[in-house]
Amino acid sequence: MQYLRPADVRSKTFRRKRQGYNPDQVNEFLQIVADALAGRLRLNPEHVRTVRFATVPNGYDPLSVDGVLHLLEFQIRNGIVPPTGLNTGEDLYARKLTKTSTGYDRAEVDAFVVRAAANLDGRGAMTSTEVRNTRFSTTSGLLGKGYQVQAVDTLLDDLEQELRFRGR
Repeated sequence: MQYLRPADVRSKTFRRKRQGYNPDQVNEFLQIVADALAGRLRLNPEHVRTVRFATVPNGYDPLSVDGVLHLLEFQIRNGIVPPTGLNTGEDLYARKLTKTSTGYDRAEVDAFVVRAAANLDGRGAMTSTEVRNTRFSTTSGLLGKGYQVQAVDTLLDDLEQELRFRGR
């Protein structure tokens, strides 16, 4: 069975139907579930099982959404969060971030990654809370020195989750 990581849940998309679930409501609820999987908050699995969404034209396919929610309920009920794959600093460096003209400032992100990699290798005291509260400047696009925001945010989610598993 393919379990979902918090980053997977945050970026989940669904095909649309003539009548389907309200996308805004589904996306908002998935953010809450992702936070629960990341250990940021507690969520009763019954809430995932019984959540209801309004039906709107051109909404998310109910069968697809319900299938994902069923898996997420099982994960939350059983405390299952897949591994992040970030065991060492080398694993962190192996995650290639997409460069873009606008996005997070590359110099700031690169400096953070160096610190985080050292921490994963046991040379530092970075905490999951520090990762969650990390903010980067954004580039204007004039110099083309950015990293794609979603790619960096996914990396931060995984790093936060890994540190939380390590008790930090």
